[in-house]
Amino acid sequence: MFTGLFILLTVIFYTLYWLIASSKGIKEILYARLDPHRANVLHVVFRRVTGFVLLGLLPVAVCILFLKDYALADAGIGFNPETTRFTIISIILLGLVIIPVVSFTARRAKIYSVYPEIRASRWTGQLLLIETVTWALYLLGYEALFRGVLLLGLARLLDPAAAITINVILYSAAHFPKGRTETLVAIPYGIVLCILTLHSGTIWIAFFTHLVNAMTTSLSAIKFNPEMSYERVQNKNIKV
Repeated sequence: MFTGLFILLTVIFYTLYWLIASSKGIKEILYARLDPHRANVLHVVFRRVTGFVLLGLLPVAVCILFLKDYALADAGIGFNPETTRFTIISIILLGLVIIPVVSFTARRAKIYSVYPEIRASRWTGQLLLIETVTWALYLLGYEALFRGVLLLGLARLLDPAAAITINVILYSAAHFPKGRTETLVAIPYGIVLCILTLHSGTIWIAFFTHLVNAMTTSLSAIKFNPEMSYERVQNKNIKV
């Protein structure tokens, strides 16, 4: 019963998030009422905050409310002193791989024409802060669902291989709207994150490496996109 519950929660809340985040109606409302730049920023912020609420906050809250003795630690949201060293080393090593690889791929127009999702021509400190904080919120919710509620929940009921298999299937399926490449890459990447999550007992390796991936992509894409640039001193006349 609980196995089905964790899978059901993942499917329901991710589907609900995807329907809202991809809603053309919400996007049209913002762009009809605001200038294109401000509408773009608010739309990205809206999608990421919605992801935090629907993918992380609500599924974890449902588990705490309806499952006996379920706590934040059961969703991997906690501190495990026994695996702290392993967690830190894993984050550093994965970061050393992710940063150069992602920085190199961001040179391609195929990447910087899509990322960062905020399509500002001039990037101020305020915009960079918005980009970082909203990515962190979204990915915290994302990992709380996929590596926390789903993976750690299944791992308490099934053998590790079965829990990882189910997780990776749903995780890669979630990337399907982003194209074949990201869907296929999500398979080995998802397996690695699942193994590390099960070993550490928390979502922090997955969260921080995912955040490093996202921010490296954004920062590198801004650097290599000829239509974007960094602004060292924020111009107070530019509204975000």
